[in-house]
Amino acid sequence: MMLAAAYLSVALATAPSETLHIRALSHAPSFSGHVDSLEWGSPSLMISKPSGLVRVWARCWRHEVYIAALIEDATPYWGDDFVVSLDPLGDRSAAPDEDDHQWYFRRVLDSSVVFTGRGGRWRPPGDDSRWRLGGRHSGRGWAVREVSGHTRWSIVLKLDAPWFTRSGQLHPGIAFRTFDDSPGGWYTWPATPLGLDGRDLERRPDLWAVVMRE
Repeated sequence: MMLAAAYLSVALATAPSETLHIRALSHAPSFSGHVDSLEWGSPSLMISKPSGLVRVWARCWRHEVYIAALIEDATPYWGDDFVVSLDPLGDRSAAPDEDDHQWYFRRVLDSSVVFTGRGGRWRPPGDDSRWRLGGRHSGRGWAVREVSGHTRWSIVLKLDAPWFTRSGQLHPGIAFRTFDDSPGGWYTWPATPLGLDGRDLERRPDLWAVVMRE
């Protein structure tokens, strides 16, 4: 009985706890980096942190998917970040695989990094730890725009639809994390399980939310 309970506990801990629904827009978005409810509607999810809310939208228009975030933060710091971790195949490995990608966007966008999974770790292009996005705010099948103000900043990631194409019966997985320097801390969606910190979630595709495109 105790062994069965232990197996059940592990299964529940690793089962996806949330679902992200990608809903269609009625119009093409401006894709300027500016984010508000007039254009994007009601948020798909919110992340609570001491300095305010992070509102996140998941929308699609024709053959593109948009992840938009509006981040309340009145203490601007170049290293404040918004991180999108994506498992396109939905195979939910216990550590980042070759198909997994992570967009690590900082408030100073040129300092951002795009990682791919390899050997159970997130690795930058060419394994160069100094690599940064610089002025090139796009890559293969994606592009990003950002607007930063005194009390908030916003970011919009545009992804080609194949990033979210189902593989058989599997659905893609996704997770979000943000860092706020004042007070210092990491905040996530889905919520980080007990015993892990906010940075651990992005290294565990098996804990990410299921993505459903409507």
